[in-house]
Amino acid sequence: MIASGSVGAASAEQSKKMLQRCWGWDYKSPCIYQITIALADRRSMALGRLVIDSDGEGDPIQVEAHVELTAAGRAVEAEWRRMGEVTPAIRPLEIQVMPDHIHGILRVTERLARPLGQILAGFKTGSSKAATGKPGFWSEGFQDTILFHEGQLDSMFTYLRDNPRRLAVKRLHRKFFTVKRDLAVEVGLTPNSGGLAHHFQAIGNEALLKSPMIFQVQCSRAYLAYKRVAKPGGGLKIARDEAGRPIVELKTPEFDEKLKMLLSMAEKGAVLMSPCISDGEREIARRAMEANAKLITLSNKGFSPLFKPSGRAFDSASEGRLLMLAPAGWPYCPGEKKMTRIDACALNRIAQLMAGDRAAEINHHGTRPAHI
Repeated sequence: MIASGSVGAASAEQSKKMLQRCWGWDYKSPCIYQITIALADRRSMALGRLVIDSDGEGDPIQVEAHVELTAAGRAVEAEWRRMGEVTPAIRPLEIQVMPDHIHGILRVTERLARPLGQILAGFKTGSSKAATGKPGFWSEGFQDTILFHEGQLDSMFTYLRDNPRRLAVKRLHRKFFTVKRDLAVEVGLTPNSGGLAHHFQAIGNEALLKSPMIFQVQCSRAYLAYKRVAKPGGGLKIARDEAGRPIVELKTPEFDEKLKMLLSMAEKGAVLMSPCISDGEREIARRAMEANAKLITLSNKGFSPLFKPSGRAFDSASEGRLLMLAPAGWPYCPGEKKMTRIDACALNRIAQLMAGDRAAEINHHGTRPAHI
């Protein structure tokens, strides 16, 4: 329990974590940035109104929508586009104004005299004045994605322009895009046992848990490996091609055989359940979504209140083909959370219990269900 006097401090600390930048990156450096800035009062929807032009007649991919901007939204859009006039080293490439936030892409063409955050603070001050005539229009800070490759830029343009459709799909299929904080699930059922009650955070189609055929996805790291490249600030990240797909560096016949078997089961109506720990498990999950298979994924951290799947996973969720779970006791934290051995053992054990007779054989080295 948090004492009433410490709530503000806790909120401030959480806000600080949410606004952390890319560790080790110099924000004066030339690069392409995707920026997201939200309104201080997101419920006001002060920037525009979502207009659904077509509901797709049951096909979420065919939904058509656009945002009808308010006077404030038009003022913000104009301020973004003129940012280069104020700072010639910045070229605004694109902006998508949504009812309660904006996504923008800008290119820094030469080294900045001051950090990007200070320039964006100036944009927020100027756009607040243009939109409302007073400060306090925007929430603190901003979120960013640094784009290092041209293929990423094309993908980000597509993402920005697709935002109104994605919001329309989310509103048309609310039950698949609402984060549940405590979903109780009975797992490990046997004729002589009532099973174990596990509690999850969840988003997606809960009905997938009722499938009589849930196959656990388990793939050795020796079967498939993605290529890794250096990332800003140190460490490695998965290399991707121009379409955003992970680049495979190692693939064995064992992986192909496992993938073929699991997709064959999915074609017959089975649900695949993956903790997405190894590269092979992530690749099978990606291929399953491409094949329109039903999929349950497990995560080692919870979901933020405004979380929604991205990319192909978004469309899979909207069509009821995806359920994302995380143990309820594992809270959300910004950024990536390192997958520890304890995390991996727990997620694999949960998948085993849920899959029952169709579980993979995994040695957990002494980790018992009670430890999950």
